[in-house]
Amino acid sequence: MTGEPDIDRAMARLRKALMRRMQRDERAEELADRAPRPIRCGELAAYDTAALGRRLRPMLEFDGRGWRALAAEIGVTSPDLSRVMAGQDVSVAKIFAICDWAGLDPRAYYRAPRGAPLPRKRARPSFKSPASRADTPPEAAACFTGIALKQRGGS
Repeated sequence: MTGEPDIDRAMARLRKALMRRMQRDERAEELADRAPRPIRCGELAAYDTAALGRRLRPMLEFDGRGWRALAAEIGVTSPDLSRVMAGQDVSVAKIFAICDWAGLDPRAYYRAPRGAPLPRKRARPSFKSPASRADTPPEAAACFTGIALKQRGGS
């Protein structure tokens, strides 16, 4: 080696990352030949934590710090981070924290339940309370009042 401890440490870390990458590349061909299995075959909504883990792995390896340090920075525990990397379920709050740290959209990993309707493109209309109508234009307020009178049977 060169005798420089920082360089030796960096080279060892790089060698280790390259060995992992080569092992993953060798295994990728084997996994590609297998038939794909469904992410969840149940009736409930879930997150595809396996895909999230695959997306996070290069980020975490590139950082070079241990999982405990990264988990503390993210705001989750290291076992939670390990579970995500293994494709196991964790709470939605932890998925949001991990996605926020990584700059990912947590909605991209959401799997809707079987038979669920398509998501709405706009929010459902909500009726404001009279106190919150102070910023409503007068003609819209008159419309609300007219609706309320018609519902009560007034004119």
